[in-house]
Amino acid sequence: MLPKPLVELDLTNQPLYSEIYIGKVAENLVAANPKHPTNKDFLQKVAKAYVACGKCMQTKLPLRSLTLQALSSIDPIVRGHSEAGAQLKKLAGIMKHLVPQESDITREIIRYNIDPTLAQYKEGDNMVMWWANVMSTGKYPALSRVIRGAVSIFHGPMVESSFSLMGDIIDPKSSNMNISTFNAIQTTKYAMKSRGMTATTMFQRDDVKFGPVDKRLCQNMRSAGRRDKAQREERLLERGRKQVEYGYQKTCASAQESKRTAQEEDKRARLRHAAKQRNAARRKALETLQMKAKRSRQ
Repeated sequence: MLPKPLVELDLTNQPLYSEIYIGKVAENLVAANPKHPTNKDFLQKVAKAYVACGKCMQTKLPLRSLTLQALSSIDPIVRGHSEAGAQLKKLAGIMKHLVPQESDITREIIRYNIDPTLAQYKEGDNMVMWWANVMSTGKYPALSRVIRGAVSIFHGPMVESSFSLMGDIIDPKSSNMNISTFNAIQTTKYAMKSRGMTATTMFQRDDVKFGPVDKRLCQNMRSAGRRDKAQREERLLERGRKQVEYGYQKTCASAQESKRTAQEEDKRARLRHAAKQRNAARRKALETLQMKAKRSRQ
C-alpha cells in the first residue's frame, strides 16, 4: 500500500477480528469456548489496543518522508518501473554533493533502468552484493557514488547494534533511558574520549576536603535530577490514564514483589557505592595530610 492511503486509513472502521493475532493459547481457548461471554469483551479490548497502536504508528512513522520514498528506489526489484527512475532522480538530487558536476546522472539512471545485461535480482538476494556487481561494470560512475552513499546510511540491525556497543550505558537499571539522555551521554563520552580524559580526571580536586567545588557541575546535576523526576511523574500519570482507558487492573502480586526486590537491591548498591566513595575520599585526604606532614618535617 502507498504511504498516503496508509496515513488516511480509518482504522476504526476496519474489520479487525479476523486479522488480529492473539496468540496460540488464546486462539485455542476462544475456539474451544466460542460462546463464552468473556470472548467478545476480550476481543473488543484487543481490537481497541490494535487500533490505538495503529493510530500511533500513523502519527509517528515517517510515511510521508520523501527521502525514504527516494531511498526505496535503490531496491533492484523495482528496476524497470518508471516510478523507480523518477525516485532515483530525486535521490540523486538529495545527494547532489556526491554527484560530479560534469556527469549526466539522468542519462545513467535511464540506461540503468532499461539495461538488459544486468543480472536478474530475485527476492531474498543480497542487495549490496548485487549493486557491487553493477558498480564493478564501470558503466554508472555517478549513480554508483549515489548508491554508495545510500547504502552506507546507518539503518536496520546496525541501529540495534549501537545499543550493544553502549552496553556500559544501557544496562538493566537504565533500560528506560530516553533517546535524548542516551544521545547526551554518548556525545559526552566520545567528546571526552577524543580529549583523552575521563570524568574523574576532569573534576578531580587536589584537596578533596578543602578544594573548590565546581558550582556549574552541581547546578547541572540538580537541574537534571529535577527534569528526571518530572519526566518520571509524567510517565506515571500517562500510564494511569492508559490503565483507566483500557480498563487495566493490577492483579499480579509477583510483579509488585519483583519490583520491590529490585528497588531494595538498587538501594543497597547505592549504599555500597557511597561507602566506597567515602573510603576513597578518606584515603585521599589521609595521603594529603601525610604528604603535608612529611614536607613540614623536611
